[in-house]
Amino acid sequence: MPGPRGSIRHKIIAPFIVVVLFIGVFGTSVVMRQASNTAAAEFDSSLLRANLLANDHLALLETERLAELRAATDTVGVADAVTAPGHARLDNLLQPIQANAKPARIVMRVLDTGGNELLALPQLWADRAAESSQLDYAANSTVKRVLAGAADGLGDRYVFLATEPAGPMVYWAGPIRGSGGLVVGAVLLGQSLADITQGILQAEAGQDSQSSALAFYAPDGEALISSLPVTPPLPQTVRGLVADRQAVRSMQPLSGHRYGVLFTDWTLRNTQLGYLAVALPADRLETSLNQIKALLILVFVIAALLTLLLGGVLARRISRPIERLVASTRSVAAGDLSHRARVSGRDEIGYLANSFNDMTASLEAKTQALEESYFASMEALARAIDARDPSTFGHSARVAAISLEIADAMRLTPSERQALRRAALLHDIGKIGVDDRILQKAGGLNRTEMVQVREHPLTGYDMLKGLPFLQHSLTGVRHHHERWDGTGYPDRLKGEAIPELVRILSLADVFDAVSSKRPYKARRSFQAASQVIIAGAGTQFDPAVVEAFQQRADAILDLWRMGDRSDPDPAEVVRLQEAG
Repeated sequence: MPGPRGSIRHKIIAPFIVVVLFIGVFGTSVVMRQASNTAAAEFDSSLLRANLLANDHLALLETERLAELRAATDTVGVADAVTAPGHARLDNLLQPIQANAKPARIVMRVLDTGGNELLALPQLWADRAAESSQLDYAANSTVKRVLAGAADGLGDRYVFLATEPAGPMVYWAGPIRGSGGLVVGAVLLGQSLADITQGILQAEAGQDSQSSALAFYAPDGEALISSLPVTPPLPQTVRGLVADRQAVRSMQPLSGHRYGVLFTDWTLRNTQLGYLAVALPADRLETSLNQIKALLILVFVIAALLTLLLGGVLARRISRPIERLVASTRSVAAGDLSHRARVSGRDEIGYLANSFNDMTASLEAKTQALEESYFASMEALARAIDARDPSTFGHSARVAAISLEIADAMRLTPSERQALRRAALLHDIGKIGVDDRILQKAGGLNRTEMVQVREHPLTGYDMLKGLPFLQHSLTGVRHHHERWDGTGYPDRLKGEAIPELVRILSLADVFDAVSSKRPYKARRSFQAASQVIIAGAGTQFDPAVVEAFQQRADAILDLWRMGDRSDPDPAEVVRLQEAG
């Protein structure tokens, strides 16, 4: 009988599992998405703030440099000093301005109208005149405009980027005007891009605990200076978007770490000098998201375990009595009519269990009565078969009595004793198919007759195999002529392959046959018959069964003496054995 397709416990727990999975998967994904969006928004806000701080610093820097440039070009006496021979006076006038430009370390260059350098401050730069002379400021388009006195909507002071041996420099340039406004020279006020970058990073570090990184790019996308671990060239697509006044944000892996980078244009005095990249390490963002994810998973697992635990306890309390009842129905369906369901509680399930037990008890009683009726019929038939030959009358009853004596010595259980007794009483029922002439023949049997006689174990087995209550006795009917050494019939079983009950039955059968009178032989004495049994230990019989036979020899002798009566009552033989 196939089992149920789904237990009640599973059906109770299934909704809990569905709810937990839905809440876990859907809820976790929603919370995780919200947390990711919030964290990403905060990160973007920090990145934008860092970019604004950088641009504010650049704007403030430009204001300071323009003020210093104005002081240098408009100081009284500077125009005359430029045109006068010698540079001592010019040095005295401009050195205080250059020295007071702190904390910035600025470079001040003075050019004549031909673009030739007249003075370089501080002195360190003057010592590098040979190197600086290689730089042709007169060829610079911005310097040319300044020397030409050109002006636009923002005035006549300009900014440009120059690449010098010491590194990239940002220069603010303004004209020096003499009497009548005539341009007599120019002042270039420069600051290294490295100092500018360091100043921005220090300013941002003072306002934000999260350290940022900067990178300045030339118009062609090549990095000029950077505090990033790795600075690849700026792609054309990014440069195109930034040129359209669009800030570009991207996440980039650099040296095993992830950075969020915001690219904008780098503009001073409405002149785009290149591109500016402000970067923040995103490892903290990813770590934070991973922590949130791990926390959510942990909360979900704990909630799932608690929910499933509570659901399991509830399902167990509801389904356990039902499962016990189902197990009881299976036991009864398998033939164990003595089984009773355990009754727990006074609810509907308890009432159902009581009703089941009442029904099973009634069924057991009726089945036992029916089995006894069947067995009585089979036993009557077996006795009738024994009675066909006066010499075998009572044989099955005596074999049953002797078998039970041996069973006592071997400490068989009550159920095994019942199976043995039934097998003994019915073991020769298959002789119903053997001709009386053969059974009562005084001489030896020929080959054909022997074959017919040896068919009776299989015939008896086939007659009885359809009766469920005799299943444990059928081996005795089929195999009672098997031998310990494997030379018996019909299946030539050997040793312990022969069931224990059969080993007992086969010994009792041979003993009664040897000790009983037959048409072809006289009855032997108890001692002679016993010697036949003892001599067969290890060949025909199980030595342990022979030993048990010897232990019960006195009781078996009493049964043998009863067989000496002219008309023994087989039922009396059995009653005597069972009473003793």
